[in-house]
Amino acid sequence: MADPRSSLDEQIAIYQREHRDLDPQVERVVNALSRLDRRMSVAYGRQLAALGLSSAEWEVLKELVMVGSPYQLWPGTIARHLGLTPAAMTHRIDRMVAAGLVTRERDTENRVRVIVGLTDEGREKWLEVMREASAFEEELLQDFTVKERTQLGDMLIRLLDRVSVQLDRGVPSGQLRSKHGQLAEVDTPHPHP
Repeated sequence: MADPRSSLDEQIAIYQREHRDLDPQVERVVNALSRLDRRMSVAYGRQLAALGLSSAEWEVLKELVMVGSPYQLWPGTIARHLGLTPAAMTHRIDRMVAAGLVTRERDTENRVRVIVGLTDEGREKWLEVMREASAFEEELLQDFTVKERTQLGDMLIRLLDRVSVQLDRGVPSGQLRSKHGQLAEVDTPHPHP
């Protein structure tokens, strides 16, 4: 397998050749994050598939676990959280009910509504996924000290906060505010492999 650093550095060198104003440090961070995200997504997808789950099913299980016991939500609430249409949510829940991961019953407080609940099998499947993911993540970060993990986590949270603030402000695509409040152009979508 090729050294990811050399291919990343080669890509940045090409970018700089074509766009001289490019900050190579920024590009290295952003490109590395993008590549890491894609590779981790592939790894998580493989883990889910090996455990007999789709990422769509995993998202529903996660939503139900996040609300805590008794692990129940209205389908519309789950759909809103996941950005799905009611029809897409119904189809997803149908598959999960058939697989024994969730239940769908009439809401006792409002007989017009249904409520989705996590089954024991669904909770066990969620725990199984979490165990696998935790092992993968521990292995991924094995070369970092506790202090480095904390620092990396803090820096990534700062990046997430920055992007969230900019998106909440409705900044037009391709523009982010610099730390001095000036608009700065960015390449959108970012040219990552």
